[in-house]
Amino acid sequence: MTTLSLESSAEEVAEFRHETVLRDEVVAALAATPVGWAVDCTLGGGGHTEAILAQCPQLSVLGLDRDPAALAAARARLQPFGDRFVGLHAPFADLRTICSQRNSGELSAIIADLGVSSYQLDTPERGFSFRFEGPLDMRMDPSTGPTLAELLEAVTLENLADVLYEYGDIRHSIGTARIVLQAFREGASTTGELARHLARRLPRERSMHPATQVFQALRIWVNRELEQLDTLLRDGPMLLAPGGVMAVISFHSGEDRLVKQAFTALAPRKYGAFIRPRRKGLIPEDKEQEGNPRSRSARLRVVARAGRQEPESEGNGE
Repeated sequence: MTTLSLESSAEEVAEFRHETVLRDEVVAALAATPVGWAVDCTLGGGGHTEAILAQCPQLSVLGLDRDPAALAAARARLQPFGDRFVGLHAPFADLRTICSQRNSGELSAIIADLGVSSYQLDTPERGFSFRFEGPLDMRMDPSTGPTLAELLEAVTLENLADVLYEYGDIRHSIGTARIVLQAFREGASTTGELARHLARRLPRERSMHPATQVFQALRIWVNRELEQLDTLLRDGPMLLAPGGVMAVISFHSGEDRLVKQAFTALAPRKYGAFIRPRRKGLIPEDKEQEGNPRSRSARLRVVARAGRQEPESEGNGE
């Protein structure tokens, strides 16, 4: 786990842009939590944390992010809240270790927004988007781990096909993996070049660019996002104090499936240690989707730790 402070330029802090998705719904989910700490596992530009600090006076927030630019921007934005906010450079899979090292009172809430920030997508040198000529990087934490190019150097066709199928819902994954590897081995060294190879050889589905799902899968692979999420879903709920809430926003069917399955397994009955306030996830209202098209695939799911153990009903189960 890394907890060092990484410096970012003033320009990076000023330019960090991200539209906060489902902000009001997250705040509403946390409104009745007990006094204590919330952990924002994906701090980003600090939008969710700012709203929580402003509207949930019983909570302080520990913000985690793998991206040093995001952390610097959030620290600047949240400075008015003083010691109610603490930021750490760390992946959220380290949550259990972080909590064991801190002595800050009850953990009352955990939130995670699993989307990529607008800043990351719109910064060419980060290599997340095929709209720009950027390096084949895609790392959320550019200070550690292999880049996309380094992974492509070593991957087999079969393993890459598995990545595209599992993380991108790509049906013809062997053929698509072959295109990616052929393009890379023939000298495609930027996101734009790789996207153009895909556009020439893959059919366009509706208005979606042929590279969209491929780039999504590659990003998830580079950052081991589903492995990180598995760990968070296993550890997070068990760290909550009675009455605590965990809220997760997903943007990809594979992510949402993991969240739904984990929360359903925690709260299989009406009475128990965990409760799902609503069985279906929340999606952004039409107004939010119109103002922020990237929010259209977002879904919020919530699970709460019961304030006390309720006895199981002995009636007819109605």
